Amino acid sequence: MMATLTGCISWPSADSVQIESDTPIGISNNPISDPDDLQYFDTPEEAIMNNDLELQNLNLGERIKLFENDEYATLFIKENVNSFDVVSVFKFFVREIDDTRSYSQPIVASRTQWDGHKLGVKRGKLDEIGEVRLWISQDSLRLYRIDDTKNFFWGFSQTERARNLKIEGQLATNVIKTELDGETAFFWYFDDLKTDKRPIFKDVRNYTEGEFIITMDG
Repeated sequence: MMATLTGCISWPSADSVQIESDTPIGISNNPISDPDDLQYFDTPEEAIMNNDLELQNLNLGERIKLFENDEYATLFIKENVNSFDVVSVFKFFVREIDDTRSYSQPIVASRTQWDGHKLGVKRGKLDEIGEVRLWISQDSLRLYRIDDTKNFFWGFSQTERARNLKIEGQLATNVIKTELDGETAFFWYFDDLKTDKRPIFKDVRNYTEGEFIITMDG
């Protein structure tokens, strides 16, 4: 469902992650490459178009959401590849250069074809909660945090009930309505999910004791 291209950030395997309620899920290692070795641009989009990750067929569209602080930025943006809408995510280093906020070439990127995602949900016979669990189960989601002290979770849903999404009793920080392949979709995210559980499921289709409790009750 998701193809990930990794630049100069590496992460521990899911099996090595230990979390408590006040600690993040996974801590990034130091970057392999020096941020000073990268080129910087005035906008994330310009940085993407000058990427060093061998990304091809770039056709950037509407921004979905930009997260940023003084060190990193993560951009969720729509692309159209071969007439299909794609959800793309890029992470950058952020620098102040000549009093201008600048963005490095992307250091990690993921691209998810929306039609392919829907097909995976259908083939897996997933309900709306199963779709959320499917996103959470992807270890690569941790790559896109801009703050290692927070548990940042995100995903996309085909149902408007995502506006009521709760994980461990906590409402999503925000739910953003967007359009993909002419259909309504919902981008949801948690800035910092407080939990002592790990984002690993035995089966995303069925709830197992000890795993995240996820609801979409109105």
